[in-house]
Amino acid sequence: MPRVRKPFEPFEIEITDLEPTGWSLGRLPGGREVRLRAAPPGARLWVQPVDRRLGGLIARRLHVIRPPADGVAARCPWFGACGGCTLQELTPEAQRQLRHEVAVRAVAPGAEVTVHPPVEASAPWGYRNRVELSYGPARYLSEEEQQGGVSREGRFLGFHASGWFDRIVDVERCDLVHDDLNALIHTLRAVTLPPEAPPPWDNRSHEGDLRYVQLRHAPSTGSILVSLYTRDSEALEPFVARLAEALFATPLTDNRLTGFEWVGGDGRADVARGQARRTWGTPWVEEHLGPLHLRLSRETFFQSSTAGARVLYDVIGAALGADPARREGTLLDLYCGAGTIGLYLAPRFERLLGVEIVERAVADAHANAERNGIEATFIASPMEDALHHLSVSERPLRVVVDPPRAGLHPKVTRALADLDADVLVYVSCQPASLGRDQALLAKGGWLMTDLWSVDMFPHTGHVEAVARFVRDPAR
Repeated sequence: MPRVRKPFEPFEIEITDLEPTGWSLGRLPGGREVRLRAAPPGARLWVQPVDRRLGGLIARRLHVIRPPADGVAARCPWFGACGGCTLQELTPEAQRQLRHEVAVRAVAPGAEVTVHPPVEASAPWGYRNRVELSYGPARYLSEEEQQGGVSREGRFLGFHASGWFDRIVDVERCDLVHDDLNALIHTLRAVTLPPEAPPPWDNRSHEGDLRYVQLRHAPSTGSILVSLYTRDSEALEPFVARLAEALFATPLTDNRLTGFEWVGGDGRADVARGQARRTWGTPWVEEHLGPLHLRLSRETFFQSSTAGARVLYDVIGAALGADPARREGTLLDLYCGAGTIGLYLAPRFERLLGVEIVERAVADAHANAERNGIEATFIASPMEDALHHLSVSERPLRVVVDPPRAGLHPKVTRALADLDADVLVYVSCQPASLGRDQALLAKGGWLMTDLWSVDMFPHTGHVEAVARFVRDPAR
């Protein structure tokens, strides 16, 4: 194998592992790490180093020398470029086991912890209920396209290429969403990409009109909401009105477009944000999650797999140990967001109390509770403040905590150590954060007894981990 020097030379490497961050990992002789995307463990690849970082190398794959034992052909023609899917070259079963092993290794449970088999939660394809696409004047080109003289400039709609803020992977469809959403994407491309349409936003020059489009789907009702984000300009209204007419005229099979929203904004940050200028239909979708009736706007957080969310919430309920046939005690839902976990499990408890620092989310939680006829209290407050002033009379007290990807703030961990509760269930979209917080919770008297991995996001490196803690009887 040639020595890596500057300028970087391509080399051959065995992919041995998947990190909790979704990056694949290989090692050079001597132990130097090489990280790259869209590289299935077990494969041998020819790669091109592109950067030195974190004591190792960042590389991109050039071609496969030997596929993994559980290898299959990637279904998507844009696989490896957009950065969304990274594991399409493994069977769903092999992916699930790999993500389970990643979660278990990241959490590092002791021998006394019961590690449950991986839980299948989402179908391999068409499971995402939300997708966001970006406009841009420059697209990502493969090595072959560059050598073939394909032009980079034009009008494009798709996903940001992995590692590029100004290059768009120009996609015609995404197999992770329902075909009716892909039909609407086809219409969007047909109306917004021709030369006579308003120009796409350029992240380098901060010029242009069309910025993002978000499609939100409620599988239980068939409702779809499309939100178009543009520069905030009255002059765009005639064009947007024509687009709305074309979208509502798009033939769909199992669903219907119930709302189209035009959102205007002048911020330069690469984030879909702004104020609604005009709405055709309703600015939300109606969704059912088990017994819950939810109203989801473009800004409402909800799990990106509806079927997966129900499975995840059932696992949380089992971890809490609350009997579905009887109502007893209190559920304390921390980082509750729009309240969906607590409201889904509310029939098992006498009292539901949720805490969330984002006031808009708390307003959504109150609205969801009222819509479903559920008595609940939701508080807008920093977690540690709410925990220090909490007073609960209904026992037992069970706690579910679903923190951001970074995990618990040390102040929250200390507050949980002082909380007189019976069961704590920690839900994590980043198992490494749970692994770190497990040790801190143990110092506060919480003992992990069970660990689940819930496989909600096929073809990606992401997995949800659910851990059950009880009070350490030795403390």
